[in-house]
Amino acid sequence: MSINCVQQCSICFVNVNGNNGYIRHIRQVHVNDRQFGTPCALCDSKFVFTNLKSFISHFRKHMLHSLFDEVPTPDLCVNHDIINSDVNDDFEEQLTIPEYEHYDQLEEIKKFYLKMLLRVREGHILPGAVMKTISLSLCSLLETFSIFLLSKLNINLDNPILRHVNGDIEKILFEISKNEELFISDCELYFRFIKPKEIQLPTGNTAYYIPICDILMCLFQKKDFYECIKREKKYICQFDGQDIIYHYRNGEIGRQHCILKIKENTILLQLYCDDISVVNPLMGKNAAHKLTTFYLSIDDLPACYNSSLNFIHLLLLFYRKDFENENNRQILFNLLNKDIECLENDGLILPGDITPTYFTISTLCADNLAAHELGGFTCSFNSGRCCRYCLIHHKDMKYVYREADVLIRTAASHDFHVKHIDNVPNDKSLYGVNEKSILSTLLSFNPITSLPPDIMHDILEGIMPKIISSLLHTIVSTRLCTSAQICYRINNFIYGINDRRNRPPTFKEKDIHDKRVPGKAMEKYCLFLNLGLRMMRTTKVAHGTENEGFKAERTVSSSLPSP
Repeated sequence: MSINCVQQCSICFVNVNGNNGYIRHIRQVHVNDRQFGTPCALCDSKFVFTNLKSFISHFRKHMLHSLFDEVPTPDLCVNHDIINSDVNDDFEEQLTIPEYEHYDQLEEIKKFYLKMLLRVREGHILPGAVMKTISLSLCSLLETFSIFLLSKLNINLDNPILRHVNGDIEKILFEISKNEELFISDCELYFRFIKPKEIQLPTGNTAYYIPICDILMCLFQKKDFYECIKREKKYICQFDGQDIIYHYRNGEIGRQHCILKIKENTILLQLYCDDISVVNPLMGKNAAHKLTTFYLSIDDLPACYNSSLNFIHLLLLFYRKDFENENNRQILFNLLNKDIECLENDGLILPGDITPTYFTISTLCADNLAAHELGGFTCSFNSGRCCRYCLIHHKDMKYVYREADVLIRTAASHDFHVKHIDNVPNDKSLYGVNEKSILSTLLSFNPITSLPPDIMHDILEGIMPKIISSLLHTIVSTRLCTSAQICYRINNFIYGINDRRNRPPTFKEKDIHDKRVPGKAMEKYCLFLNLGLRMMRTTKVAHGTENEGFKAERTVSSSLPSP
């Protein structure tokens, strides 16, 4: 049975305020879903739309042909993870008569054209010089259209009003695309664009830093953004003193956080570091450049929003090779450290508040190599004390499995190690520490507690492939199943809609004998999750049926060392 007003999202089942709120929620939350799929809630059809644009077009047709006015249904229960921001809202409020009299249509044309250029440049990664070509083409198109329209209306082609309007529009188009500075200034005016600060390095290269205070002020100007964070913080507090670690704040490290203990009105920030490579496809590998990026996200946002790309913001960008120099490292992080210190000590007065709200860092996520570089640890993982959580030696890692058998690093012991190597630099290998961390000036940052494990490399590309290879090798060696049968079952497994994107590559018999699991991290994870279903083969035994995969798992588990 069809309905006239949507009250709940058909994908994540979050309460929405009517049809307009539903469309707004779909565009803001599910626009980046890899496997988008939803039926229409306004009709009886069971067809599942897998394309966002076609679904929105279909939904709007229902709204236009609806015989009843949409009445937003009040929420009976407050949902802590609803954000009703007005960014990119297609349903603009109607202007009143006094507002319409002062409404500048040329300004609206300028804003629309500016948004179009942004989408073309950012969406298709085109250079800035393409703007002039677009402006010339649009002006020619506008002139041709005007001549065609006037000829159809039997109006004189030399109409002065038309020439005046076309001249104003052409002037706007060419002013925007005249140079990069004017384009950026217009973006700052209309879309709250934050201009990056250039950091000149002694090597001659340039790094870019987006002021973190400006990013936060821009974010908290969005409607209901701050209220959503407040509701989430109240929800997190419900788990205090319980055995459930719902959030960083509920853990032992979060409870001992130096800023959270002394300042109650504090919002947590999470930083993320990663390397990317850019290349000119016409020049091959010689034109490849490796860049290091730092990103920012609000750690107190609900999880469904915190994982969205719309809430992850670029913070710092520089060449990877510039980070290797100690002087460059200090210059690169000087502005970031000062801004975070200011946020921790002075805070920001957010819209609607009269008292400051403080911001501090919860964690800095990075891969193992980047985490060791940022924390000042040794970057060699093949010798010495290569673990940033304990003082185990590399030669003992294959034989020690219990935490009680090693000496765990603590914040106090790490500070002692740093002071010692400052006095005796030759003892770096003794503790596995090379230098003081570049972020150690921050009260909230400590290399031991602020650098979480690298889950992708440690688990998805470390532990899981090891278990899979040992399991399959044991199945073959104990003759429970042949390697050809295993490869056939793995390669011909039918995946669901959520796993098709991460389907692992073709599995070969040689991979089983070599104890090797091919594929990327998510492909190995997909193989690990579905391995039990693939290996199921029911065989009749004396007391019924038993799964050979389970028998193999018991065989492998008895041969693997206990944790």
